[in-house]
Amino acid sequence: MKKVLFTMAAMLVSVSAHAVHQGSSWSEIFASRHAVVTHGYALGGIKLENACMTDTEIRSITPTRECAELVPRQVGNPNSEQGGYTEWVCARYETTTLAVSRSYEQPVCEEFTSANGEQTPECTRFGSKIVTVPRTIDTQVIITRGEADQSFWKRFTFPTCEGVYPH
Repeated sequence: MKKVLFTMAAMLVSVSAHAVHQGSSWSEIFASRHAVVTHGYALGGIKLENACMTDTEIRSITPTRECAELVPRQVGNPNSEQGGYTEWVCARYETTTLAVSRSYEQPVCEEFTSANGEQTPECTRFGSKIVTVPRTIDTQVIITRGEADQSFWKRFTFPTCEGVYPH
């Protein structure tokens, strides 16, 4: 019995020793299936672990598989009681290197008002602002393992594309 308890305790220590934390390297965080990295910038589908930066663009380091053609597919019978709906599926993929501008226009709410006495205000006037992705960004790493999610903040610096692309 003591042997079983010791083995289980050793396994628990082994598993928790491999959990990512604020001091983990980015390669460890990106390799963890339990870590989700959020940042709030529009990167056009480029994942942080596959991103590099120039003065004007964010690019994918290695080519990615992207949907090149979406087609509608009818699911269910629209004339039945349950009805039907249209689902969009990818008919053709292409492998491509992605690139997006570091600066982009982002919609913002310029004026809020209370709606029908609700506590949550409603946006009544929209505008836009220009956002430029900085070389170093604040990210939130969310660990989705166990009963309760845990998170921590970590700064990510984009590598320069000149340093990661083969010449």
